Amino acid sequence: MKSLLDLSVEVLQSCGTRCGADPSRDISCVTRRCKDEGDSFLTITLPTFSEGFERALAEGSISASQFPSFGFRKHQRLPRFLGGFVEMVFDKFGVLKEEPSVEAIRSIRQICLAFKRVLLPCTRAREKRAERRFLDVEASLRNHVVDPTIRHAYRMVSRIVLGSILGRESLDSLYLELLPRHGPGTTAEHIRGNAKYAFTEWPQRLDRDFPYSEFGCASIRNSSNELYGHSLTMRPPRDELPVRVCFVPKTLKTPRVIAVEPVAVQYMQQAVGNMFRARIENPGSLTSGHINFISQDVNSELARTASIDGRYATIDLSDASDRVSCLHAHDTLCSVPVLRNWFFTLRSSRARLPSGKVISLRKYASMGSALCFPMEALVFFNAIVTCRILATGRRVTRKSVYTLSRDVYVYGDDLVVPANEAPVICEFLEAFGLKVNYNKTFFTGKFRESCGTDWYDGEDVKPVYFRHPISADRPSSEAIVSLVSTANQLYKAGLWSCCRRVRQYIERYTGSLPTVANDAQALGWNTFRNGSSSNGWDVRYQRHKLKALVPTSIKVRDHLEGDHALLKSLTVRNLFDSDHLERTVRYGNLALKRRWILV
Repeated sequence: MKSLLDLSVEVLQSCGTRCGADPSRDISCVTRRCKDEGDSFLTITLPTFSEGFERALAEGSISASQFPSFGFRKHQRLPRFLGGFVEMVFDKFGVLKEEPSVEAIRSIRQICLAFKRVLLPCTRAREKRAERRFLDVEASLRNHVVDPTIRHAYRMVSRIVLGSILGRESLDSLYLELLPRHGPGTTAEHIRGNAKYAFTEWPQRLDRDFPYSEFGCASIRNSSNELYGHSLTMRPPRDELPVRVCFVPKTLKTPRVIAVEPVAVQYMQQAVGNMFRARIENPGSLTSGHINFISQDVNSELARTASIDGRYATIDLSDASDRVSCLHAHDTLCSVPVLRNWFFTLRSSRARLPSGKVISLRKYASMGSALCFPMEALVFFNAIVTCRILATGRRVTRKSVYTLSRDVYVYGDDLVVPANEAPVICEFLEAFGLKVNYNKTFFTGKFRESCGTDWYDGEDVKPVYFRHPISADRPSSEAIVSLVSTANQLYKAGLWSCCRRVRQYIERYTGSLPTVANDAQALGWNTFRNGSSSNGWDVRYQRHKLKALVPTSIKVRDHLEGDHALLKSLTVRNLFDSDHLERTVRYGNLALKRRWILV
């Protein structure tokens, strides 16, 4: 797509101006290789240059193996591509300078990563490769055996950690707190919106612990077989619908694998998952402040300070959720059999792949399950604490678990651990059945990345990512919103010529957009002074107002009545829409409407 090449040239020129480097040869190289290799050079090959560059920053020197797709200068250990930028960071022998240019580091990453996450469909061959990888991970889980000593220590650590999470509360009190709800997306049955509350079937295995009469209907009087002309089917395990594995855009190299759960299973997963996440983050537990689900700020700030003092390492895991096996989950919850039974009752054991093949799952759950995130976070936390205890030769006691868990921080598959112990921890995690992504794991040097933030020596070096390309076709409302955000990020990053090009493209379809504050609801351009234009005065609130395009959710007719309507009203908190029983938001779709906003 020519637009990606044009934008890449703009980024190169802007970065060259900002750093005082001549990008003319780099522009020629990009143009030539895009002609030969297509967009994959920008979306797949260039990001590998950034990975090699980051490894060189971590190791303090450049080697040819870090840049396999790029040539080197004669008699120097510097790559020819982006050589004018790289020589501001490394000397001609490929050794990191004492005071490298942070601006050059930021520019190299911006040039290489600008189009890594662009939302374009993967090729069919790459999707097939992703499916084979999914099956390979399943096979590795079946064949992996955890050392008995490690497993025994892990179970003891899990007993102590889980005891601190649950405290002295009885499981009966936790059961009374369960409030199921539906997520915003689709389900394995392709049911959406209000129709999710009109259950036509309920798995038999759920009915033992989570009876339909208590969770699937609003009143026990309505739990009989006849519900508005159709009968409720109690589905036996052999007839249950498997989870639907699908691919969603992540990068053009590899799509993200999501498992879409059946509606009733996902409904109850939300209840147990929300309860368990709240207990994990509850003050007083060993995990409070160390396992986080809502805020990424803890890990991000630790990554920033670690890029200065080197105290912490950031570890990233490959296929993190898919490598948490049933055995891991069983040992994590072994000390509370009733809770373990809840988690395994709500686990889907079969999956239908995009090819149509149905397989039995050895993993606990893939992304898409509401129990995936809390389970994987607790497994990673307990595994690292177990490693630290075994490495120091201490006994597993509440005191040792408390002491050696204070320097462990988990957010999803982003882990922060003491840098001097990181190599041992990485080896332990792999012996435990997980896989460390060493390309994104940093425990030496001054580069760190965690939870979407990138730091070098305390400076933010995160690039601006393009999510939508600029094309000749009219962009969707979602693409316009994304491109406005991208243009504002480019402006704040100092890439003004590239920002101007994106702005001109957007205003071809929207007309001239106003200047708006950073937190404004309307579409517009941000400034460093966080100012806002206005074209009216609100008499009621005695404030300036502005008429501008506002992203608005699209609602569709979605009637719900009777017991189903009562069930939704009782289970959904913070219902502000008065017509939620008649119309629902179509998830992922937006419209742009001109409205007045206060400024």
